[in-house]
Amino acid sequence: MDIKVAVLVDASFFLKRLNFFKRRYFPSEPELTPKQVVQVLNCCIKRHLNDGNSSIYQHLYRVFYYDSPPLNIKVHYPLVNSGETNPRVLDFSKQPETIHRNEILTEVKKQRKFALRLGTIKHDKQWKLTDDALNNLLKGICKFEDLTNNDFYYSMRQKGVDIKLGVDIASIAQERLVDKIVLFAGDSDFVPAAKLARINGIDFVLDPLRNNIDPSLHEHIDGLVSYDLVSILKDILGKSPSIIPEWWSEGTRPKKAKGQRRNQ
Repeated sequence: MDIKVAVLVDASFFLKRLNFFKRRYFPSEPELTPKQVVQVLNCCIKRHLNDGNSSIYQHLYRVFYYDSPPLNIKVHYPLVNSGETNPRVLDFSKQPETIHRNEILTEVKKQRKFALRLGTIKHDKQWKLTDDALNNLLKGICKFEDLTNNDFYYSMRQKGVDIKLGVDIASIAQERLVDKIVLFAGDSDFVPAAKLARINGIDFVLDPLRNNIDPSLHEHIDGLVSYDLVSILKDILGKSPSIIPEWWSEGTRPKKAKGQRRNQ
């Protein structure tokens, strides 16, 4: 039996979870290169396509990758440093995080059967206090004159990505382009589109990358499956993790997280 599979990736969520596993289990290793990031993603996708059921051949229809190009504007810091007369300028386009994210997008564009779905970054042209700084002020631990530029962050948010993801799921479902959808995400924004996909007979699998999800999401999906990112990172980096994951038993490297599958 052959089935077609569409894979949808919430890039912000995927990169956040990937960085979490990298920092926790491989803290001494350098930052993952854009090529390594895409390698990890491709490995996760292959694990889903080869899930151990030899009677079913799953072939990839397309990977939809949802992200927004990072901000590339220049802004002034909110505070003037001691001994200076004007606030310094922050050039987002030269920040390591911006350069790295753009390089990942460039690498994604090179991948076969990858479709890039880009939203935008909106900003309110204002700086806001970090939660720690605000709590310290409210508790009287520090005074306003003690604040530095490190206590502020530039307010921005991603727009348009969730809409594109929902529209793509709806289009795939209505036209029955695939038999199965695998979504890498961790929130509930996809639920209305997932309902439509399941109504149209599409198997809908959520991969939260071992992140905890709201229990209510279980009723809107057909399967919850996460594969072992630490094992994948170990193979790509060629190094053993500094901390052994709690889900690894002695001498084994389980590939799949505990999950469940239900018939619609």
